[in-house]
Amino acid sequence: MPATTAQARGPGDAFAAGCRSLGPRLMRDLGLTDLQAAGLLGNLGHESGGFRQLQEVAPVVAGSRGGWGLAQWTGPRRVAMEAWCRARALDPAAPEAQYRYLCTELRTTEAAALAALRQAPTLETATETVCRFFERPGVVALASRLDWARRALAALRDGAPAPQAPESRAGRVRRAHDIGDRS
Repeated sequence: MPATTAQARGPGDAFAAGCRSLGPRLMRDLGLTDLQAAGLLGNLGHESGGFRQLQEVAPVVAGSRGGWGLAQWTGPRRVAMEAWCRARALDPAAPEAQYRYLCTELRTTEAAALAALRQAPTLETATETVCRFFERPGVVALASRLDWARRALAALRDGAPAPQAPESRAGRVRRAHDIGDRS
């Protein structure tokens, strides 16, 4: 898979806009929570340079065509995606064709990955699940995927700050004391 770890630029960037568009559809069409959709989107963001690179920049396998599209489909999966698009007279470069194929693949040949994703209770677990069971990259780069997933979740939640680690009880007590909350 590609080395596309460029950072997203902010709430107005193509990645955030793509997440706000694709996220609700993934939740509806695949039965995902926002955390699960963000885990999937984070992996797609990592693979495609924030939805900016259709073609893998530096293919890992010398002489290959490399990865293509949102999920950077490679090898037999790329051939299958292109054949699926041809059979439906769709342009494989079209975002809608890629979205439809992504959903088709997750419901059929990659159904085990979707089933595992639906069991993921946290953003971290969802991100790792998609990486391990759907993308199966040669270079894992989980920290980058999780960074993209946090950006995706923030975009899905209307640009709210990326989620932080749960606050400890001591931290909650200190914060309550600082703001004068005596409950």
